[in-house]
Amino acid sequence: MFSAVTRTGMLSTSRVPLNRALAAGTARAFIATPQHRRTEESQAIIAERAKKNRPVSPHLSIYQPQMSWVLSGIHRNTGVLVAGAAYLYTAAYGLAPVFGVDLSSLAAASTLAAVPGPVLIAVKALVSGSLSFHCFNGLRHLIWDTGRGLSNKGVFRSGYVVLTATALATGYLTFF
Repeated sequence: MFSAVTRTGMLSTSRVPLNRALAAGTARAFIATPQHRRTEESQAIIAERAKKNRPVSPHLSIYQPQMSWVLSGIHRNTGVLVAGAAYLYTAAYGLAPVFGVDLSSLAAASTLAAVPGPVLIAVKALVSGSLSFHCFNGLRHLIWDTGRGLSNKGVFRSGYVVLTATALATGYLTFF
């Protein structure tokens, strides 16, 4: 049982179930709106902006790129790439016997031996770069979860540490 919220925004003292109060029109929905509705003037301003093809709210294209949100976007994309590749390979490995495909270590090694060197290096760089960045930036986020390094100076310092560690690990994993 919930108390009903009246149209004035005050709780009623009666114990009326919320669904019955909403159906009867004695309670308003729990929506954060100002007491006064949009006026005709504000509707006209919105329509005028729409005619000029201006966004009603800010968009990423008007902001100068900053390390914090760029690295956050890359972290999300590398997470999708790494997880998606892992899911696809797991599904392919599980379904391979059904379709008569050999995904054993010997078959994978012989397939990779047939790939041209520059293509193999590019694939290794993509995979190792994605894994390295996502791992190091994930550690950065775990450190942030403890409340450390949240100042502007700390965010930039940890960002440069992540980029340096990613470059070193990618180079090592790609060429060695």
